[in-house]
This record gives sequence, C-alpha cells and structure tokens, in this order.
Amino acid sequence: MRAVESQWWIIELPEEWEAEQDDETILISDRDDVGEIAITTLQKESGSVLEKELLEFTEEIEAQFGPGKPIELAEFKGVYFSYSDEGDAVREWYLCCDDLLLFITYSCGEENNGMDDGAVDEILSTIFVKSKEQVESETL
Repeated sequence: MRAVESQWWIIELPEEWEAEQDDETILISDRDDVGEIAITTLQKESGSVLEKELLEFTEEIEAQFGPGKPIELAEFKGVYFSYSDEGDAVREWYLCCDDLLLFITYSCGEENNGMDDGAVDEILSTIFVKSKEQVESETL
C-alpha cells in the first residue's frame, strides 16, 4: 500500500488507486475510473470543532436527502449520507476531530452503485490524524 498525506492526516491506498491534489482537495480514484473520492479538510482557527458546527455543514444535504447516520472513522466522529442525485450514487461523510473538519465524498454513476463500496470503506478506515508535533515540524 502507498500513503497519501495531507498537512493534517495520512491515508493508505491500494495499488490500483491513485491520488492527486488541487489547492483544497485530495482526489482519489481507481484506475478503472468507476468512481472518485474527494477529501477536503478545513481547520478551525481556535478550539475544537463542535458537533453543532459540524451539523451546520449537513443542513442543506439533510434537507434535500433526509437525515444522515452517526459514524466514527478512526479518530473522527460525524455524520454519513448515502443517496442518488442526477444519475450519480453519492456517499458523503462529514467528520470532525479536534480542530479539523473533513468533508469526504465518493461518487460514481448509479449503474456502478456499490461496486467500490468495500474498497472505499477499506481506504477510509486507514485514515489517521497526524500528531501536533508532526504538523508543526512540517510547517517550520
């Protein structure tokens, strides 16, 4: 497995998956181009992300597609949604840990719904938050 690293966290990828990064988001896709995982990280300026703040991010999606399910992913806690939208099967995670808020989306065509679920779940299960020391040493 290979590791993909952001400023705040690390995740492992199987060989058949690739990652690229733009300014704010890490995009992860399999070589078959069935679907794509997008991970965006926001960092709160001071203090931890509160559950109420996390839920503010989910209001619009909840209004459109119904309530999400509570979820824990490594050190992160949050809300998970799964729905269909305009021909796409979409899975979304809104997660927080300390001062970090992660927004993760996996989407693929409805015809491929469920095909990568096991692989996506396995990839996301490997995420871990870097220690404060690791983050600080990289910003020096």
